[in-house]
Amino acid sequence: MFQTKRLIIRPFTPEDVADVYDLRSDSAMMRFIREPQSFGEAESWVKMVSSKWETQKLGFAGVFRLDTEELIGWCGLWTLTESNEVEVGYAIKQEYWRKGYASEAAFEVLNYGFNELKLEKIVAVADPKNIGSISVMKKIGMKFVKFGNFYGKELVQYGVLKEQYDRNRTLDND
Repeated sequence: MFQTKRLIIRPFTPEDVADVYDLRSDSAMMRFIREPQSFGEAESWVKMVSSKWETQKLGFAGVFRLDTEELIGWCGLWTLTESNEVEVGYAIKQEYWRKGYASEAAFEVLNYGFNELKLEKIVAVADPKNIGSISVMKKIGMKFVKFGNFYGKELVQYGVLKEQYDRNRTLDND
């Protein structure tokens, strides 16, 4: 689906479920997302986040290291139920934090959202204490929008408009 200089981002397959379970049962990785999941819950999650690719062209996909093909997280676009806005979401295995993998994956997904899906705005939400996630939002050009209730929690929302994203891309290439 997507390839960056270090990553492959592709939809999950049934063969990925055990590796997804390893990620979604990790309390450090899931700390700001939800309670760690059982194998069955991880399997259901994979089915749910993969089911929308064909109908809506949205979903979460596995983030794999290009060199080792190891599943290190997930990233993708999803519709926020509370606002009907499209969000970029990501999570990376703790041993790969602070190495730029989440930003690299999220940036590639923004490219897809703006250039293929022709979205005008993409948002992201996070627990206000999740400094790592907020740092990724800022690195990919997002600005603070508001505090709001998403996923049944009080979260911070950041966002970027296509025109801001395009302007940032032009400045990066100068």
